[in-house]
Amino acid sequence: MHHRFRHILYSWKTAAALLICVPLLAYSLVRWTEDRYAPLPWYGPNNTIVNSSQQAAVLPAFAFTDQYGDTVTNTRLQQHITIANYFFTSCPVVCPAMMHQLQRVYAAAGSDTGIAFLSLTVDPVRDSSAALLRYSRRFALPVKGWTLLTGDKPSLYRFARKGLYITATDGDGGPDDFIHSENIVLLDQQQHIRGYYQGTSASAVDQLIRDIKKLQHEQ
Repeated sequence: MHHRFRHILYSWKTAAALLICVPLLAYSLVRWTEDRYAPLPWYGPNNTIVNSSQQAAVLPAFAFTDQYGDTVTNTRLQQHITIANYFFTSCPVVCPAMMHQLQRVYAAAGSDTGIAFLSLTVDPVRDSSAALLRYSRRFALPVKGWTLLTGDKPSLYRFARKGLYITATDGDGGPDDFIHSENIVLLDQQQHIRGYYQGTSASAVDQLIRDIKKLQHEQ
């Protein structure tokens, strides 16, 4: 009788454990599948999430100058996943932290030539092509696949506000206008915005790395 009671108790504990573990396992499997394969959202103007790529904002045409003095346009991004951010070379704390996180993203991407990195300056008066090149070398940024851009201030600021939508202010790009954003922007191969990430947050950048893999699975 005692043996039978222990058997019933054991069976009850096993059933209880299954009732707890099976839903947790199923939930974990669903979360893992979503995290790895679920499509990323599309973004419209002013960071609004839309339902499809047809409703998504299209990156406007641009023409800026890179760290080597060459002109870079939208054609550089064709069929590339793009990671974009704004910075300035004299920034003492936030920008170096962002660059460190972006270097992690670059390292995770490995030798994938289908990924482009764009870092645009908010201080073109001081950040000439030569200054950007010195900055790139000082931080040991990769030569291939990572472009630092400068240009005229109104165009750079208009691209930040009306292209990447990284700030809600409506400045004019004049002498007193200044943008300082910690956002990193992820764009797909069709130049649609697919995500925003806090560039100084390791956990947010970890999510960016996972989301890049999702975009690669979409193709």
